[in-house]
Amino acid sequence: MINTKKLLLMLATAAISCSIAATAFAAPGKFSVKADELEYDMQTGEGKGKGHVVIVQDEGKATANYAIFNSKTKSGNLIGNVMVYKNDVQITCGEATLTNEEYVSAFGGAIVIKEGKRLEADRVDYYKSTEFAETVGGWARLTDTDGSTLNAGKIDYDMKNGVANAYGGVNIDSPARKLTATADKAIYETKANGYVELIGNAHATQDGNSVTGDKLRLTNSNVAVADGNVKIIYVPEERPAQAASEGQDLA
Repeated sequence: MINTKKLLLMLATAAISCSIAATAFAAPGKFSVKADELEYDMQTGEGKGKGHVVIVQDEGKATANYAIFNSKTKSGNLIGNVMVYKNDVQITCGEATLTNEEYVSAFGGAIVIKEGKRLEADRVDYYKSTEFAETVGGWARLTDTDGSTLNAGKIDYDMKNGVANAYGGVNIDSPARKLTATADKAIYETKANGYVELIGNAHATQDGNSVTGDKLRLTNSNVAVADGNVKIIYVPEERPAQAASEGQDLA
């Protein structure tokens, strides 16, 4: 085991050599690791960190209990209480694989958060340059800022443009709008004036009223547009009985 003070001196010396190599190989960016305990091979760039591991690379940062990394390839495996920060995106999980600065694969209760919206699954793969996330496994959930949830077997989420595609057993629950909906597939536009398009066996219920069809589009203004085998069930609001006219004989 290398003494921490000696290791810091060795890493400082290695950083000078690495900067020369980076210029020679035109490798941009930086990669640094801190931990309670570190083992590091300056020739191969391979290392292990244990306890309060912090990895910084370019505009990203990751923390974990344990890590195996390579400073030359800017890659690593993180284990235990993993948190990854990529600009305004935060990823939490039990285990993660980092590949260069571009790709993160998060495992074990993975949660990806941007602008208050949460994508959850057993595994989520995230691509930094396109801000694109996709779930892997049998279930996925996207939670909006108002508490509305979109559940499905798989969700692809274009975070840059705010569009999510959900596949397999789509189920939507929006307590704020008193709305529930199901479909085979859904396209969810998450922006302020967005919509949800339900495709295949689409069904939506709100305040006791329901509409079904091959395709439904639900807007934030509570407008539903249906297409194909449309069926609507409307429950009129109950109105209070009219008060008796003043002076009317009730006998």
